[in-house]
Amino acid sequence: MAELQDHLRLTCLVDGKRQLELSKIDGKLVTKSQAIETLEGLVGKTPGSGQVTVNLSGAIPASGPEFDYWSAAAVGSYHTIQIPVGSKSYIGNGWFDDADLTQSVNGAAEIAATWIGTLAPLR
Repeated sequence: MAELQDHLRLTCLVDGKRQLELSKIDGKLVTKSQAIETLEGLVGKTPGSGQVTVNLSGAIPASGPEFDYWSAAAVGSYHTIQIPVGSKSYIGNGWFDDADLTQSVNGAAEIAATWIGTLAPLR
């Protein structure tokens, strides 16, 4: 019989401040390595520049968003993102590439943003 256990809940810190209103955090690491193939088959790879993309979204409180994703994307400023994963964290420096504001009938206003940053292992 399987044991019941608690599971990790992702959180995100932008410039050291925990974002409490986020309802979705989606992180993707892409190494951009290139496979090397010969007539004998796959023989290795060349390392790529790599990047991490983080998509964030959540409801906007009546007082305004916890972080101004829209303005950060508009001016292209750099920001540090930290995503704790158990006893380790991803920490990287990058920029917000886009931001979206949405609201549907009888729904909360929401903001979504995409951050692109440095490739780094969990530490």
